[in-house]
Amino acid sequence: MKYFLISVLLINSLTAFGQSEDVTFMSSLNSNQAIDGSLVNFDGGNYSGRTFKAATKLEGDKFLYDNWLSSARVITKNNQIIDIRNINFDMERGTFSFKEGEYILDVNQFVVGSVSINDMIFKRTLNPTDNISRLMEVIYESDDLSLLKDHNVRIREGKFDIQVGQEPDEFVSNTSYYLISEGEFRKFRPKKSSVLSIFGDSEDVMKEYIKQNKLSYKDDAGLKSIFSKFNSVRSSSSN
Repeated sequence: MKYFLISVLLINSLTAFGQSEDVTFMSSLNSNQAIDGSLVNFDGGNYSGRTFKAATKLEGDKFLYDNWLSSARVITKNNQIIDIRNINFDMERGTFSFKEGEYILDVNQFVVGSVSINDMIFKRTLNPTDNISRLMEVIYESDDLSLLKDHNVRIREGKFDIQVGQEPDEFVSNTSYYLISEGEFRKFRPKKSSVLSIFGDSEDVMKEYIKQNKLSYKDDAGLKSIFSKFNSVRSSSSN
């Protein structure tokens, strides 16, 4: 499989700090021109996009990681492999962004197969409830059973205080879990009753396994082990 190492790719939108007009971003010298043009907004040899004005009077951070030092490996839907440096996850819009000089650019989630970063894997997910597409972390995945984690933020409006005036709005991070089972997509709460409810006839076996291994129903590592064991138990029962 051909390997590409680039810093500018999969551009869905282009952000220049303090700007709101249309701009055209020239392809970097280290961009590999063999990349399929469908992966980016391509116009006359330039990567094009639209800037958006950054939110003002907001405290906190909408990005998942504390810094922009991480690297990620993107596998596209057509199985191209692309490494990106200086990347972070935008929890507000549910996609990855990366820094290129003074710009912040978005990875186009609609052409992403998966993104591996810091021992985490993200995949594009369409929530049928609100028809919103986001990249979500994969906690566990098999052919017919998946547990996903959505890293998101909400904006908490600042209160007005007669003594200090108007408080600034603030980004507040949050996580939600989703279970995909038998074609059904539903919200999932990582707690004992919710986990046990999916085991059916295998509940006693799974409860013993969880107890012996001292696994947590609320911890991602524990949930991954529990779901992996359950899938193994199901496979053994069906044979």
